[in-house]
Formats: sequence, C-alpha cells, structure tokens
Amino acid sequence: MKALLLLLLAAAAYGQVPEPCRAPSDFESNVGIQDSTRGFYVRAKLSYDSRNMRIRRIEEVDESRTGKEFFDVLYLHNTMPGKEYRFNLRTKQCETRELNYPFRPIEIPMNATHMGDFTIGTKGAPHEGVEVSLWGDRNREEGFEWVGSFTSTGCVPVNDMFYSNRTGRVTTEFFDVTLGISDANVFIPPRECMGPPPP
Repeated sequence: MKALLLLLLAAAAYGQVPEPCRAPSDFESNVGIQDSTRGFYVRAKLSYDSRNMRIRRIEEVDESRTGKEFFDVLYLHNTMPGKEYRFNLRTKQCETRELNYPFRPIEIPMNATHMGDFTIGTKGAPHEGVEVSLWGDRNREEGFEWVGSFTSTGCVPVNDMFYSNRTGRVTTEFFDVTLGISDANVFIPPRECMGPPPP
C-alpha cells in the first residue's frame, strides 16, 4: 500500500512540472537591447518571423564612443548563406554581410528549466499585474547561457538574456507586442542595399 501511495505522489509531482509554452511565431514589438560587452544600447521597432527565420529592426543606437546612430537592419537566415542588410539611415550607406551563426528563435527551448513564476506590477488588484514564467537554459559544450521570461497567458516574450563567447551578454526587453506582421514587405531588403539595376 505504501509503495502504491508513493508511486501516486511521485506521479502527481511529475504531472505538476511546468512545460514550456509555445511563443508566438510572428509578432511586432518595440524592444530595448543592452549590449554591455560592446557598450551600446539599442531602441528598435522589431518585426519577427520565426517560421521563415527573418528579423527586421529599425534601430536607434546609443554607443558610448560614437554617439547616436540610426539603422534599418534585416536578418535573413532563410537563405544560404544567411544575409544581413544594414542600411545607415543617416549616411544612406548599406552594408551587406553573410550571417555565420544560426537563427536563434525568441522562444523557450524544449530542454529549458522552469525557474519560477512571478507578477509584474500589482498582484492584489485586478488587471494591474501580468503573470510571468521565468525559464533558463545552459549549454556548456556550445558555450551559451539563456534566461527568459514569458507571459503566462499567450507566452509573449517579456525579456531575454543571452550570453555566448561570440556575443557576450545581450539583454532584450520587449514592449507593446502585437501578434502578426502588419506588412509582409517589411522583410524585403532596402532598395539601397540591392545595388544598381542591370543595364
């Protein structure tokens, strides 16, 4: 009887282990990105499409050495090789680079560890707080650490901290998230980046 009771208690405890929720596959958001290793802060309008591995950011960059810069940046991981188009909105110059790192989706990895739940804002009053789940992941072999929080309803990203030897520590905060993409043309490279038309 004791063995059966222990088995039932273990099954009940196992059944209460939180499962990672599924984050939205496409959304638009305002973001704040802090890169403490390279010493800059970015405010940006983000368009994100994980199905097609595409990200576009209209950025205002505060860099400690050079001051403020403005960029229209498109990351296309769905081409071989991946491409980055970086258009400087002040100088009207465009840089095109190959992406030599994989697409990193804004989601909870399946092997992430649930680190707890908390409320942003006030817990006691209705509609004055947001319930959030905190998750973490670490891979020593690949040399990265990740911690992210997502809303309990809708699994919308709230913040994301990523560290690797390649990137250093980058923290992203998400604001004013809207689901879906309002204009599919946002993932077309700026015409200034495509070179002159053929003769």
